Amino acid sequence: MRKNWQRTKEYKELNASLSENLTARGLTEKVYADKQAEYLNMWVQLQELREDIAERGVTVWDEKRNMYVENRSVTLSINLSRQMLAIYTALGFKDIAARAQKQETDDDEL
Repeated sequence: MRKNWQRTKEYKELNASLSENLTARGLTEKVYADKQAEYLNMWVQLQELREDIAERGVTVWDEKRNMYVENRSVTLSINLSRQMLAIYTALGFKDIAARAQKQETDDDEL
């Protein structure tokens, strides 16, 4: 039985965190909500791909070729991660993370 990732604590916390951050920055238009929903859907898909990799491994037996081949979930998860990063960046989260990291570095110098 597949896990319903949308009902998990991790999903709810991620959704709330994204919503709070976007709202705090005044990004409440529908376009941002749609991108947030797209990001969350991709997050669910990524969790499912990770489950498949954990269950079957990075290689799987191909009956037709009579040999091990790469589990397609590996490639799909990499591509999905790239798409998620693009959405994350478009929503401005990458810039926020970079500024926060820079502030931490500045504080360390004191």
